[in-house]
Amino acid sequence: MQNIEIKTPAPDPESLRSGLDALGAVAVWTRAQRDVFFTVPRGYLKLRCVEGEPGELIAYTREAGTEPRPSDYEIVIVPDAEPLESALTRALGVLGVVEKTRRLFQWRHTRIHLDTVAGLGEFLELEAVAREIPLEAAREEAETVITVLGLDRSAFLERPYLEMLLRDASHVAGRGGG
Repeated sequence: MQNIEIKTPAPDPESLRSGLDALGAVAVWTRAQRDVFFTVPRGYLKLRCVEGEPGELIAYTREAGTEPRPSDYEIVIVPDAEPLESALTRALGVLGVVEKTRRLFQWRHTRIHLDTVAGLGEFLELEAVAREIPLEAAREEAETVITVLGLDRSAFLERPYLEMLLRDASHVAGRGGG
């Protein structure tokens, strides 16, 4: 599947709520998520674990850049994630772990996430899903959300949470704080 996505810091997520209300976005759920990323030769492979929910094995690639961009992904539902995590850790090795609390809002075909990421802070991520609509229509939907929420394009991020955490860890280690 494909989507159009962006990620940006959200220093005041509560102020975004009025924009989400104006947009007509619907609050769907709030969950603590733990994403375990495995070492792979191309793209990303993560196992998403949520207490009381089936796991999701997610393989994805995305274009580089900070503008709204396509991401290709595949999700496999995993009824029992623990043994799969163990096997993938043994076979591939763990690249890193991202822990976050995610609040999901839905508007049309767009998922809007307000994330609190351990070690990083507050972010907004949107994914306009091109499952039932063409990719260009998903891009237009993403642009509408960006405009209504008044997001600052100069703040859009290129790196996923994992890479930001790994970069921060290498800076700490490089300062002798290892």
